[in-house]
Amino acid sequence: MSDSVTVPSYPIEEAVELAASRTALIVVDMQNDFVMEEGRLHVPAAKETVAACALLLARARAAGARVVFTQDTHEEGDPEWAIWGEHARKGSWGWRIVDDLAPQPGETVIEKVRYDAFYATPLDHLLRLWGVDTVVLCGTVANICVHYTAASAALRWYSVVVAVDGISALEPFDHHSALRQVSFLFAGRLSRAEGIRFQAAA
Repeated sequence: MSDSVTVPSYPIEEAVELAASRTALIVVDMQNDFVMEEGRLHVPAAKETVAACALLLARARAAGARVVFTQDTHEEGDPEWAIWGEHARKGSWGWRIVDDLAPQPGETVIEKVRYDAFYATPLDHLLRLWGVDTVVLCGTVANICVHYTAASAALRWYSVVVAVDGISALEPFDHHSALRQVSFLFAGRLSRAEGIRFQAAA
């Protein structure tokens, strides 16, 4: 017996305007192991989001917004491999961020050992030092690392914006349910990458 579940609707805004000086773009785990077909935990839809992530990166950089990349990072004996199998081994090809979204000099890369980019990392400290109160998220996986990073940001009272076409999941339900949670539970804002703009100070 299987149940059919309908995800409740959620609003997607046509345009979201953000002050670059108070906003950070967080690109979540866009690494070879997840994005590329040869990757150990390939998410087939992830490659389709590269263009949306690249657009957000270009806009954030042009406006002077902070840019942060998260990098799932594991070493021998990591207990997460018991759940997902070996992936994102530090120093490996699969661990590297995809070439099309490579960090530029001076941009922050946060190595993380769990789904939540705030867990055991300096991310919250850095955002507060920078005077950031809003985070824009793109990347993968929608209902795992994107979701838990969005949740952790919201619980710390950051405003959360997610690019609906800039995240990917293994199943459509997971994609939609993650967006529903961001909107409904965290009072986050949703828009397509094209609609998200970073406003530089006049």
